[in-house]
Amino acid sequence: MKKYIIAILSALVVFFASCDNDTDLSGVSLDKSSITIPAGGSYELVASLTPADVYGNLKWSSSNNSIATVENGMVIGVAEGTAQIAVSVGEYSATCAVTVTKAITAITLNKSSLRLRPDSMQTLTAQLSPTVSSEVNQNIRWISTNSAVATVDNAGKVTAVSNGSTNIVASIGTVTASCAVTVYTTVPTALMGSNYYLIFLDNAAASMIESQNIAADYRINDTNYNFYIWNGLADGVKSGSNFFATSSDWLSLVVTGAGGWSGCAFNLQKNSALDKLKAVTDDTSGKYYLHFAIKSSSTNSYAFKAGYGASGVTFVLGTTSMENTAPYGNFTRNGQWQEVEIPISYLKTKGLVYTNGMATTDIFVMLAGGVAGVKLDIDAVFIYKKP
Repeated sequence: MKKYIIAILSALVVFFASCDNDTDLSGVSLDKSSITIPAGGSYELVASLTPADVYGNLKWSSSNNSIATVENGMVIGVAEGTAQIAVSVGEYSATCAVTVTKAITAITLNKSSLRLRPDSMQTLTAQLSPTVSSEVNQNIRWISTNSAVATVDNAGKVTAVSNGSTNIVASIGTVTASCAVTVYTTVPTALMGSNYYLIFLDNAAASMIESQNIAADYRINDTNYNFYIWNGLADGVKSGSNFFATSSDWLSLVVTGAGGWSGCAFNLQKNSALDKLKAVTDDTSGKYYLHFAIKSSSTNSYAFKAGYGASGVTFVLGTTSMENTAPYGNFTRNGQWQEVEIPISYLKTKGLVYTNGMATTDIFVMLAGGVAGVKLDIDAVFIYKKP
């Protein structure tokens, strides 16, 4: 019996010894011979044994834990400097030279928002601060907060999957940056242009416009960009959705008395903001349009003004003149939203001009006349450039 016990113990000793250094093992290697990471950043080294089907107990170590540490192949930069990361199995070992650069203090993505259709792709790029070697960019970790909407690979390539919203987050250590991604099956044609000057548009619709295509955002903030009414206008009753079906809210006003001239305006208090509009009337391509949506069941005319004063232009929608101006055209009066697009080139022939250094002004004026009960429903007001 004692002989059997001794034999079993001897076999166990041989087994455990072989676990640490497999008798068939002929080498160990790392996927990288050198890496560069920022302080606070990380990189996971991958060790391979030769031959591939043998077992070995990997032992990891750093020559200087004050510069870089390692645990199970995960290297973490601690402070600027250099260190050697080693992995060993029995008598075999491999090393990787690690250079740790300054800590990353900020990540900036080339886009803060992205609009995609399902199955389409775009690649995000990240700029690190302070500037470091391009190799450090390979250490950026990319994730999607909702991979059912869009996925992202290790190079920042975003692939749209299905309708919805997600955030693509790039990070190194605790430093992050994100891009808001919205995936739509269809995007309205009027939101697929460029150089948008937003005047009145809900956030959901505005999110369909890629951020780099928004030249100026003049929407009401009650500070620099205001909305005011005069002469007996009150809130109208709303039902249904707005023009782009992205909200149940829009601008609805009704004339409450017949004693005069009723109107309202979007006003810019920040003079320098108007300078951006100079590109609109300087343009000679004929692709700029003033866009808005209107709905009505009445037969009255509506007057609108783009700009103000000597540089502003009045145009009328309806069948009768207003403000000493003959109708530009009409729209369908069926109580449903109707899209209106007025060429800026037409308004320029009538005198519209934007210049640098313009005075405080109304950017868009709406006049409903003085007939009690006349209602003005309007939405999606912006100037943009068609493709």
